[in-house]
Amino acid sequence: MKKNKYLKFYKKIKKNFYGIYKACDHKFFYSCGSYLINGKSYKYDKAMLNKQLLLYNTAKKHKDILEIGVYMGHSILIMLTSNPKMNVYGIDIDRKYALPSINYLQKKFPKSKLKFFEGDSILMLKTLKKKFDFFHIDGDHKTIKIYKEIIQCTRLTKNKNMKILFDDVDMMKSIEISLLKSFKVKKYIKPISKSRNLYIEIILNKKSILKFKILFYYLHFLDIPRIYVMPFSKLLIRKFLILIFGKKICNYFGKFILDNFTNVFLIKFGKKLNNI
Repeated sequence: MKKNKYLKFYKKIKKNFYGIYKACDHKFFYSCGSYLINGKSYKYDKAMLNKQLLLYNTAKKHKDILEIGVYMGHSILIMLTSNPKMNVYGIDIDRKYALPSINYLQKKFPKSKLKFFEGDSILMLKTLKKKFDFFHIDGDHKTIKIYKEIIQCTRLTKNKNMKILFDDVDMMKSIEISLLKSFKVKKYIKPISKSRNLYIEIILNKKSILKFKILFYYLHFLDIPRIYVMPFSKLLIRKFLILIFGKKICNYFGKFILDNFTNVFLIKFGKKLNNI
């Protein structure tokens, strides 16, 4: 059954999936994935089928959509495939792949209206006056940035029942907790998928928005060691190891650990040494 779903979905997007690649001169940002690729090659990733279908099914009923984080337009392709007549405003910090992708999709879906805004999402959101009935947030994955994007989006929603889909939800735990504890939630869908996303419908009011602000900053404060201290500590340890042992010796010990041990923690440490 899952194989049939995968084949059916892939057949719908295949032509335009490769059309986007051609429009981008057969290039993409290596290591930067999307709804359709893993970032290592431009090949459809069926391991993300469930999150692809969630976007497809939730977006199809809406007319005016705001997307933060366009990249190669893969998520917009999914949404347009579900509803070729929708209007999409897309915001991205970089036009290199976003603009040719948007231009390609506009030609292939002439009944839609696509607009692209290049720049920082918060600055761009502050300039918008149009109202939207669906929001797709998939830009900077830092929780503080997502929080600010949500606050800006609350003034752009058409009604009090705000509908948002977040990508890579496992990277924004404090956001998810804050939303669930602050607002009345009408719908909540988190699929089983690689790099899963989250669809949520929340009822907006001033009291709930204030509660969301307070709770997020409280959780963000508690998360400071993980966000700021841990990365700095890892950088210092890396510099120390290279200074004391040298890169070649670190790589040698990393390879030795990987070749001779099966312990999960040792393997993780070995990989870090091997790639130091």
